[in-house]
Amino acid sequence: MKGDWKKWLLTGLMLTAPAASAATVWEPRLRISAEERYDDDLRLGGPDATGGQLMTKLSPRVGVQGRDGRLDLNSFYAADVLMRHGSGKVTLDHRGGLELRHLLSRRLRVDSNVRVFRVTDPMSLPRDGLARSTSPTFYTQARVGLTGRATDRMDVRVGYGLEAVRILEDGQKAGYAHTPSLELMYRTTRRLTLGMEYRYQGFLYDNELSQSHGVAGTLRYRLTRPTTFIARAGPVRYLAPTGQEGGWVPRVNLELAREGELFDLGVAVGHDLVGASGFANALWADYATVSLARRFNHQLSAFGAASFFRNGRAPGRDWSTFSSTPLVSQGYAVGGGVEYRFSRQVAAQGAVDRIAQVGVADSAGVAGDLTRNVFAVRLIVTAW
Repeated sequence: MKGDWKKWLLTGLMLTAPAASAATVWEPRLRISAEERYDDDLRLGGPDATGGQLMTKLSPRVGVQGRDGRLDLNSFYAADVLMRHGSGKVTLDHRGGLELRHLLSRRLRVDSNVRVFRVTDPMSLPRDGLARSTSPTFYTQARVGLTGRATDRMDVRVGYGLEAVRILEDGQKAGYAHTPSLELMYRTTRRLTLGMEYRYQGFLYDNELSQSHGVAGTLRYRLTRPTTFIARAGPVRYLAPTGQEGGWVPRVNLELAREGELFDLGVAVGHDLVGASGFANALWADYATVSLARRFNHQLSAFGAASFFRNGRAPGRDWSTFSSTPLVSQGYAVGGGVEYRFSRQVAAQGAVDRIAQVGVADSAGVAGDLTRNVFAVRLIVTAW
């Protein structure tokens, strides 16, 4: 629920006629951020740690953008070097991504989004509720979709999603979630779009495959020019591996997004099946997130976010139990900060984050909770 989710939320299915043919413009991108932070997670200091640590983080990011009348491409690679002053430990994380939107014709569009992470801190991954270990983690998420205009009012979309995760410690297996889907969207008015979706999920972990088949109705309504509401709901049939419990799962997702000149807001709540956790085949998940940004002028802005999650064994093991149990994990994250732009190229930020992850399931092999507080100041320089 983090990162670039608003772009996916606000991208409609309506295709537009491509502009006149023009040469593709390719532009390199370079951004460097330097951060000083305090983190009170004792685990980051090793077994003899007695308190939090001051850290220096350097993050160079390079990328390429390509645009013309039909193509919009954005790619990047970033390295995160974290130097812990207390223990003297230095770690290197890697992040990469690719976003593509291409109009193949007046009625056909392809879009994709790929993100790859190799991090020493799994809580830095752009997802809620699945980081139950402090071990280094490899994670990738990929989506690709092909949208065609069947009629003046109806669009047909074929999509495929992939998630893969591997907790990088002895004895851990890779987990995968494959999600193909087919969706029909019908524009009843200029503001209202209705749709139906079929979704298949294949969860693979430790040579065991579980599956789900689900259908859902979709309602997309533009409340105002910058504000869109989306509701999706339907039943999901979960087919567990041999010897495990299967059953029906409700799928519910409500999203509200606003992107304005001075104020942005994003809200999402829901219940669904998720996979690629790195320690189980499939999980049920409750989630709620809120993010906002307020621009006071061209230089000063503020931002904040909060999220809550619950995870348990699919299809609904201990779902009605809100206290901590060996099979249910729950927690929250909250944070905020301010940004001041000295120029188009230079900005400074101050941020505070608190992450509380309690009731960790026995299968994760982590005792206690993973609560931590982070205080950071950073300087961001966009060279070009």
